[in-house]
Amino acid sequence: MWFFWVTALIPIAIGALLLWQDREVVWWEWLIGSAVALLTAALMQLAAVYGMTADNETWSGAAVRASHYPAWTEEYEEEHSETYKDSDGEEHARTWTTTEHCSHPEKWTVTRNFGAYEDEPSVSFGCYQEIMAGFGGRVGKGGEQSSSHSGHLSDGDDGIYVTDNERGTVYPATTLRHFENRIKAAPTTFSFSKVPTNILVYPWPQNYDWRQSERLLGTAAALIDPYKWDCLNAQLGPWKRVNLIMVGFGNRPPEYGHWQQAAWIGGKKNDLVICFGGGTKTAPATWAYAFGWTERELVKKNLQTLLMEKPINDGLLQDIESEVAKDYVIKDWHKFDYISLQPPAWSYCLFLGVLAVTQVGLYWFFHANGYRFVPPPFRRWQSARW
Repeated sequence: MWFFWVTALIPIAIGALLLWQDREVVWWEWLIGSAVALLTAALMQLAAVYGMTADNETWSGAAVRASHYPAWTEEYEEEHSETYKDSDGEEHARTWTTTEHCSHPEKWTVTRNFGAYEDEPSVSFGCYQEIMAGFGGRVGKGGEQSSSHSGHLSDGDDGIYVTDNERGTVYPATTLRHFENRIKAAPTTFSFSKVPTNILVYPWPQNYDWRQSERLLGTAAALIDPYKWDCLNAQLGPWKRVNLIMVGFGNRPPEYGHWQQAAWIGGKKNDLVICFGGGTKTAPATWAYAFGWTERELVKKNLQTLLMEKPINDGLLQDIESEVAKDYVIKDWHKFDYISLQPPAWSYCLFLGVLAVTQVGLYWFFHANGYRFVPPPFRRWQSARW
């Protein structure tokens, strides 16, 4: 990253030379040019680092509350003021108050708990009805909606009607959370090769539907109940901070587990991925390979053994839960802070272009704007137009 800062010193030095030799450039103009050069270097470094390391991980949790916000109209007073001139040209001020109305539309939300994080996104009426009924169908007034102004209810109902989970029904939920992934910026440090085009691996599951994830891939989706797998993640996610993914490769060889690991650069921050070949609902896998970032490698070895000893069906979930609960510890991601980052080639070209355009433009303006240095006995900076 030193390239950006060292290069930024070049226009600063040139500006200092112009300040010394050219009376059309004054000291505060040189300071502005120098500040812009350093700011350009800082912004380019931030952009390069963010572009290389920005990544998302999946957090798992569950819906814990359903809320109904009825439509209502708020009435409030708004003050206005203006100045005007009378016939004699004197200025006067006047104020007046008007009664205004603000409409708040009806909405339905679901509160989702992810352990260290909780949110409340809006949902459709159908989704709200389903979750409310699953929670017990009991609705209680939980408070009043926040107003946009310091007004009062004019029409409708400004209450919030809340349904808590009285029955303990599990509605699994997922969300994407940002994190800095230095491993993504330096995959060769961990010997992750580029996957050949003839090797078919799966894209990382984005889970676009927060209520139903895509974490069962390949043959695993036909052998394991997706809802039960999401419930397993909902149970372990907030507690162990883990994102369980299972990939079934059918009759493909064991190397595909390693290629999947390479394609995902070892997995995201909290991924624990179980790959297997063969296996049916009545027969164990012929091979298994688990990968992910964890402080205890034992959990991956035990999961591999588990899949090769037991049939691949829903009965396996309890054993997986017990193993992850006992032996999984998420990796301390700060241990990767030592990885040095090398900006991509495009960032160097872009930086040089932006630096050249901004500095040439600024110093052309400084030379032509009319401000100049006036030597003794009038040692001051003033406009040449004075």
